[in-house]
Amino acid sequence: MNLRWKNFLSTGQYFNEIYLEKYDRTLVSGENGAGKSTMLDALTYALYGKSFRGINIKGLINSVNEKDCVVEVEFVSGGYEYKVVRGMKPKIFEIYRDNELVDQDAKAVDYQQMLEDQILKMTYKAFCQVVILGSSNYTPFMKLTAGDRRKVVEDLLDINIFSLMNTILRSRLTTTKDRLMIIKGTINTLEAKIDGHERVIETLEKKKQESVDNHLDQIKDLESRRKDLENVVDNLCSKYKADNPASEREGLRSAVEQEERKLLKSEGIQTDLKKKINRIDKDAGFFKNNNHCPTCEQPIEETFKSKMTASYDKKKEKYENAIKDITKIVSEFETAIPRLFDQINDMQEDVQSFLSTEREIAGIDGTIKQCELMAESVSSYGEEYKNEIGFLKESMEKYQGIKEENDLLVIEKSDLDLIAALLKDGGIKTKIIRHYLPIMNNLINKFLSQMGLFCQFNLDEQFNETILSRHRDSFSYNNFSEGERLRIDLSFLFAWREIARLKNSVSCNLLILDEVFDSSLDNVGTEEFMKIIHSMGSKANVFIISHKADQISDSFRNHITFEKKGNFSNMKFIDRNDTD
Repeated sequence: MNLRWKNFLSTGQYFNEIYLEKYDRTLVSGENGAGKSTMLDALTYALYGKSFRGINIKGLINSVNEKDCVVEVEFVSGGYEYKVVRGMKPKIFEIYRDNELVDQDAKAVDYQQMLEDQILKMTYKAFCQVVILGSSNYTPFMKLTAGDRRKVVEDLLDINIFSLMNTILRSRLTTTKDRLMIIKGTINTLEAKIDGHERVIETLEKKKQESVDNHLDQIKDLESRRKDLENVVDNLCSKYKADNPASEREGLRSAVEQEERKLLKSEGIQTDLKKKINRIDKDAGFFKNNNHCPTCEQPIEETFKSKMTASYDKKKEKYENAIKDITKIVSEFETAIPRLFDQINDMQEDVQSFLSTEREIAGIDGTIKQCELMAESVSSYGEEYKNEIGFLKESMEKYQGIKEENDLLVIEKSDLDLIAALLKDGGIKTKIIRHYLPIMNNLINKFLSQMGLFCQFNLDEQFNETILSRHRDSFSYNNFSEGERLRIDLSFLFAWREIARLKNSVSCNLLILDEVFDSSLDNVGTEEFMKIIHSMGSKANVFIISHKADQISDSFRNHITFEKKGNFSNMKFIDRNDTD
């Protein structure tokens, strides 16, 4: 474990290097401004990126060279050898583990957080309570706020992870609550959509059923009307004993035409017979009116005349009888034809009724067919209905998915609320602190006693102190003298280091005390303090920075002196045997 730096504060271009674990006790001395406290700033800058004494970061660069400022620290943690390199002009921040560079993809702030949380396992405030006690910028534990006191103890007990978990948990709980609110709004929206789609579908189904029912009722009415018309047709057909009155009427028309043809034929025969009778009368008159042949002038015998006259008379009689028969037939035809026309005229109304009924029946059949097609078309759902069904299904699927997510988030929130209760200051951390608090108080009082300050010191769970003096009077930290307060501060320092060692989480074998002997410790306090330092043995590598080197140098086997030559600090090592 070693620390080295160059172009840092008053240090020049060449590295100053200190082996931090070579000696169990090291004295560091020098004139004011020689650079003896530089190691404190170098160490905190390398590990935490800030100065222990509160110097502005830019002010840490050597004002003469003004570039190539580098600080390196090597140490062992968790079985790994680490090296941290930090510098300015150029800017450097590198962490090596077993000589391999740790991934630098993260931002510088995350890289630093990783160094503190995973490697050092100690915040800056805890580091300044356990490793360094300085007169310049050191804030004693008793002067810290209650929150900072708790944070230091949590770091020592390695329970600050619960605070980190609680911070992460709050963020996650907030995210979960926000998501639940968003989901609730989404669920309300989807429920409204689903309700709307269902109402539209219900309306469409109702309209569809009403339309189907209307068509079916119309078909029923049409079929009833058709049945009535069929009865009318059947009655007309029965009346005329025919398939229908129209065909019967056509039959009568055909009969009339046939009778008319017969009448015409009879009348023609009648005319022909009359013509034949006229011819016979003419031929018979020739014989009656002539005795001689007009052509040959020969006499016509009376016997021949009588024979011929008798023959013509016989023919005439035959024709006259035929005319009588024909005349009778013609008379019958002339009587029958008007009668048939009268029948046709009588049937005309029934025929018209039959034909109109048949046409109405045909129209009803067409309307029934159309109604059946429309009913079938309506029952098969329309495009609007199918679209609404699709929208409803889509909304239901989204609702189911978001509802499942909501149920999981409700369970997650319940779990997070339970964990949050455990991670609160009154939860797990308080139980751990409650377990270690008696140990802390015992150690603090033990070191107070060893330092010659006999009082009863107790911290409660909120890290408020109760101090009882020798006479059991209640005191506060500020009631003590400066020397007594320093003893209390040192007692806390040693107690925290012991707690850290017992906990084995942030245990550190390095202790640096800056000008502790130069302030308020009297001779007795100094002796008791040195006894405690000696009692640490190899458990710690202690560095004492002091102006009183001549008074205490015999107690240290290693002595580092700083002196300033020109504008730069120089180090000198003095190694001697332990005089204990």
